[in-house]
Amino acid sequence: MIVKTIPYHDLDGDLREDSFYFSMNETQFARVNAMFPGGLQNFAMKAAKDKNANDMFKVIDTLVREAYGERVDNGFVKVAPNGQKLSDFFINTEAYDNLMIELMKSEDNLMGFLTGCLNANARERVQSEFARLKEENKNNPAIMAVPVGNTEKPSLSEITEK
Repeated sequence: MIVKTIPYHDLDGDLREDSFYFSMNETQFARVNAMFPGGLQNFAMKAAKDKNANDMFKVIDTLVREAYGERVDNGFVKVAPNGQKLSDFFINTEAYDNLMIELMKSEDNLMGFLTGCLNANARERVQSEFARLKEENKNNPAIMAVPVGNTEKPSLSEITEK
């Protein structure tokens, strides 16, 4: 599990800083992996190579949505008592927006988030697979990040350009 402390403005415009929780076990990660043609790693590497911001957004958004939850005592809850996914609430906050921008900026940010979300067994497997894929593609300097220019927070057109 990873805890991300994210500064953001609430609906009243007040600056807040809250902690948000993200976690996935091996089965949950396997389900996410299966959502992408060729698997998550290959799909993300291809999106980075092609500089396809839309596909990178899909990868990151799916990871965030599937990993988000709330820590309750010694457990982790992803669904509210009424059956609605807690991530449905989170994605409507500026904190989600700030997290997405952070994760799209660099491969290190994305990998740190992904591996932080996973339990120890899944983390080791994913790190090893990404290292292998990176080595295979070392002659192609494309990284898994969307080029967003030099601005601190890119415009939406910069993020969604293909």
